[in-house]
Amino acid sequence: LGERWALIVGMACELTALVIVGLATQGWILFALAPLFALGGIGMPALQSVTTQQVDGDKQGQLQGVLASLVSLASIFGPVFFSFMYFAVSDTWPGLIWIVGAGIYLLALPLMLGIRRGATPAAVAGE
Repeated sequence: LGERWALIVGMACELTALVIVGLATQGWILFALAPLFALGGIGMPALQSVTTQQVDGDKQGQLQGVLASLVSLASIFGPVFFSFMYFAVSDTWPGLIWIVGAGIYLLALPLMLGIRRGATPAAVAGE
């Protein structure tokens, strides 16, 4: 499959599952979506692999630091944002937070489609 396609498939699975959760009217649907969410888990390792191919070896530490910082910021502000959103819309449409999450994936998916394959360490070493 390759890292790029594993990333795209993982994101598509997550996006699809989030939309279905947002529209779900029965609790059993959440259990039925577990395999789709699990398959979506292939996206994060693939993302890490693809991003490391985008920079030279001497920049890997900086890249990993930036990625860790972004994950930390998302872990801090994501729950706050979605908690406020859920509080605001839970009476009318409690599934909206899942649709917004899918929208974030939808915004990122075209970026992932445009990823170019970077130079591998073996190719750099041979130069």
